[in-house]
Amino acid sequence: MAEITYRAATPEDAETLAHLRWAMEIERHAGEEHRVTEQEFLDESLAVLRPGLESGMTRAWVAEADGRMISCVVLICWPVSPSLERLHRSRGMVTSVYTAPEYRRQGIGRRLMQMLIDDAQRRKMQRLILWSSEMGRPLYEQLGFTRSRGYELDFSDTSAEGADDADCNLP
Repeated sequence: MAEITYRAATPEDAETLAHLRWAMEIERHAGEEHRVTEQEFLDESLAVLRPGLESGMTRAWVAEADGRMISCVVLICWPVSPSLERLHRSRGMVTSVYTAPEYRRQGIGRRLMQMLIDDAQRRKMQRLILWSSEMGRPLYEQLGFTRSRGYELDFSDTSAEGADDADCNLP
């Protein structure tokens, strides 16, 4: 068994994180037709990941074995408006929780998730949010995640013209 090392990701890891995200998406959508090419996906992932990692608004943790990255978790952080109880508030979205299939069920994802949770607590985040696959649900529940009272409005009609042109920075 190869030695597994764990660490916080750096902006230099963005490309490998994008490749792990691609592997996760391919696995999730096995047998489906893809609307984008691998290169388009990687380019867009890098355009989001690298600046986020550089600014600190995105944090990630990785596991490595046999000279390659085998697992990752990503935390996207954002400030929220103050409340009467607390002036400085922030939340985090957990995403890209992925372990290469041959390394699963060894506690790697759990350890990375605990690193993410510990970091969020050090930063005094008030809430972590994630959307879980069926496979991930038991792990998240063991780590203390619960179903929430949140609602969602889904605009992801993939047949809509321009559906791939989403931009939060539009005027």
